[in-house]
Amino acid sequence: MKSKKNIVYVSISSDMYGSSKVLLSLVMQMKSQSKEYNPIVCMPYEDGPLKDILISKGIHTIEMPVVKLTRSMLRSFKFIGLLKQYYRAKRIFKRETREMTICCIQSNTLATLFGALYCLFHKPKHIFHVHEIMDRPKIARFFFKNLLRFFSDRVVYNSEATYDFYNRIAPSLRKKSVTILNGVDRSGDEISSSEKKQIREQLFNAEDSNFLIGLVGRINRLKGHSLLLNAFKEVSEKYPNTKLCFVGSTPPDQEFYLANLRREVNSSMVADKVCFTDFQKNIFGVLESLDLVIVPSTEPESFGLIVVEAMLAKKAVIGSNIGGISTIIDADETGLLFKPNNKVELVAAISQMIEKPDVKEKIEAKAYQKAIAKYSTNTMYQKFNEVYHKLL
Repeated sequence: MKSKKNIVYVSISSDMYGSSKVLLSLVMQMKSQSKEYNPIVCMPYEDGPLKDILISKGIHTIEMPVVKLTRSMLRSFKFIGLLKQYYRAKRIFKRETREMTICCIQSNTLATLFGALYCLFHKPKHIFHVHEIMDRPKIARFFFKNLLRFFSDRVVYNSEATYDFYNRIAPSLRKKSVTILNGVDRSGDEISSSEKKQIREQLFNAEDSNFLIGLVGRINRLKGHSLLLNAFKEVSEKYPNTKLCFVGSTPPDQEFYLANLRREVNSSMVADKVCFTDFQKNIFGVLESLDLVIVPSTEPESFGLIVVEAMLAKKAVIGSNIGGISTIIDADETGLLFKPNNKVELVAAISQMIEKPDVKEKIEAKAYQKAIAKYSTNTMYQKFNEVYHKLL
């Protein structure tokens, strides 16, 4: 029997936010369906749900430095530490794969450089799976467009927005670029009314009479938490039964974002109507317990996985008309869009969803059907298979 070809996926972290969820879905589809390829996942030394799930499913994992690049490194040109990480990672990787033939390494974000450097001097093909739009600082544009040009055999973008951004600033990338939309599948059955009530009470201290608005995702610079908080202050005055919840945690070593947001909330007049909840594994149960999901990103996101997850949970979504979010939501059909950073438009959109439940229900139904039809993990896997067949 012909042995399978080994494809290595390099993950930037062991969390279960956007790019990690997509990686897990792709790897699990490959494990269950592929007769040609065997997935191996490299990840940093850290505990987290992604690592736990991969190990429990029997996926070969390698813990090692993934040569993680940060914005601060780009600004300060401090790359010496990355070279030390790389040589340490290479020793570990070669030891762990010494009896294997690796035909391809796929970097799951632009921020991990191990695959790019390793494949430059060794035989495996290299694929960048791009999950971010790096438009600032200016040095980032220059660095990443050239990273894609000279350190990849194929570039896979997760949305039309990501494809357009990089191919606009580096047109030569088009010949080796492809767009494969992120795949998302619903996990578990819909929760019951009693389960929904329990989640609302325990996580959000909300009653059935409350209209519960949620922002689910990383607490960081670009997700728009402050914008939504300021909009909610006006919404709360008009609709006293509303509550706001922030679900998620900060990236490692960026806890100050959460501290700053808590200070904003505590100094406001709506502190008693706002709650914070850490990352939740049962994301669909959480989403179903909300009445409205807001994705108010202030900078372009490459995709916006939470938008599709909310659509699968049959929840209306209001999102910034920017980046990947604007490619998922059909305005006034499968969700509402507002001008980025525009509080007035955001307040108006929330008010519309509160005042017009019939419109909200129609949007939720159409959004669910679109998510099912367009964003399945099997479709994503099949398209990656096409890329692998052509490249390998």
